[in-house]
Amino acid sequence: NFEAFHRLHENNPQAKNMKVVIIPGMGCTPVATSNWYSWFAHEMSQRSGVTDVVLRDFPDPYQCKESVWVPFVTNDIGLDEDTVIVGHSTGAACAMRLLESEPKRAAMVSTSHSSTSVRGVVLVAAAYTDMGDKSERRSEYFNRPWNWEKMKQGANKIALFHGTDDPLIPVAEARFIAEKLKGDNFEYYEMMGASHFFKPWNEILEVVDDMIEEIESES
Repeated sequence: NFEAFHRLHENNPQAKNMKVVIIPGMGCTPVATSNWYSWFAHEMSQRSGVTDVVLRDFPDPYQCKESVWVPFVTNDIGLDEDTVIVGHSTGAACAMRLLESEPKRAAMVSTSHSSTSVRGVVLVAAAYTDMGDKSERRSEYFNRPWNWEKMKQGANKIALFHGTDDPLIPVAEARFIAEKLKGDNFEYYEMMGASHFFKPWNEILEVVDDMIEEIESES
């Protein structure tokens, strides 16, 4: 049981304070024993450039309402220009709404030269509709259109993973998102035969490592 996986690198005070934030899926409580989250948190904590890996139990874990989760991420956890967000399933929908809001928030609070206030976002098993599911509809993420152009501007890099054999969110959902987010800062990884990503897979480490290396090269 832990609320946050936090690691400080006292021997390198000049390094940027890179943060990785994990936004879990619906019903994933306690988060630390759900899916691949603890494995991923541990792997990220071994990276020399990462000073903070946030793996916390979220409020409202069974309905995951946007009106609860987005303020929790922005106010309680906190985001900045050196943050990488990793959202899984409903957590990916939360990350997508955060992407929409990031440029506006950055303009208000950031003193950086960057026009965005998060470095990267990794979407895992994302959906853009509620797929007719009442629970997803109650989560509030799908009650209005997505602003895809604004979303593209919400992070320096965006990646999307989806499995072709996902039984919960059809791969067609991810393909639609990939088409909408297509651009220089976006990569889509369609994993043949993969399910809803209940277990670890190494490709996500490689993608986040690339985002971290970009930050380190600027420090």
